[in-house]
Amino acid sequence: MRLIGIDGGGTKTAAVLFDEEGRVLARHTAGPCNPNVLGFDESTARVKEIVETLTQGEPRSVAAIYIGTAGIFTKDDGPRFAAAVSRACGIEKVKCENDVMNVVAAATAADRCVAGVSGTGMIVYAKEPDRVTRLDGWGYLLGLGGSGYDIGRDVIRAAVGESEGTSAATALTPLVARKAGMSLENLVLEVYRHDPAFVASFAPLAFEADAVGDAIAKDILVANARAFAKLLNRAAESYDCGDEVVVSGGIATNARFGELLAKELNEGLRLVVPSCPQVIGACINCARFCGVDSAPLRAHDAAVPSQR
Repeated sequence: MRLIGIDGGGTKTAAVLFDEEGRVLARHTAGPCNPNVLGFDESTARVKEIVETLTQGEPRSVAAIYIGTAGIFTKDDGPRFAAAVSRACGIEKVKCENDVMNVVAAATAADRCVAGVSGTGMIVYAKEPDRVTRLDGWGYLLGLGGSGYDIGRDVIRAAVGESEGTSAATALTPLVARKAGMSLENLVLEVYRHDPAFVASFAPLAFEADAVGDAIAKDILVANARAFAKLLNRAAESYDCGDEVVVSGGIATNARFGELLAKELNEGLRLVVPSCPQVIGACINCARFCGVDSAPLRAHDAAVPSQR
């Protein structure tokens, strides 16, 4: 039996083809498959392309697909996207959930935890034994802070503010100008022409400037760590989800951000970073979906064959 686990973030999609004994057969990385950003048709086409690449043009050789992706908001989104992928690939057994479920599977076998993802976007879940409750994760326009988009926006805003004399001098300004390769005025225009991933791509500059002691950069990171922690704390306080706080995503797993985040968590909560890649969490969920032992997948070797 051959199975596929897919982890779709706001910037990229990682996918793994594996067998029922947990052996990784191939992997592939592509652009994002977030249906909330791309739309269901384009996202479905992206997943179909990934499946065909992994299977070398033989998608029907796969017994099941599990997709954990950003952009799954309502209770109907997952089944709807799964049905679309099923039709496109000719594979009957397809399941889709929010990518936070990949995080949980990659980190713990426990039936209770708080789970949070901070990458391009941000979302928090309270996972209880009998239900999963979402907190925030409503996208860049309605989010409460703590994501790569939020940090990138704050970085750009700080640079623009200094250039027009409305905010303090910061090491971020030359970093932003160098990365943008254009005037800050033109950069502002570009922000409105691109998707959220473009703004999030400026987030690493906050860590770069913070490392050389820039106060503005530190304030940006502290404020966003606090915003993320506020939701994680609320989940732990409000639901029966234990003391493990599982985090994933490029921002949440950054060592500096983790240090700031840990300071903001309620006493007694324990920060946990998954020991295996998030896409392996998707594979674990796929194995469980099919009634296959998922334990061998935790011994995943990153140096597996790659399909390009």
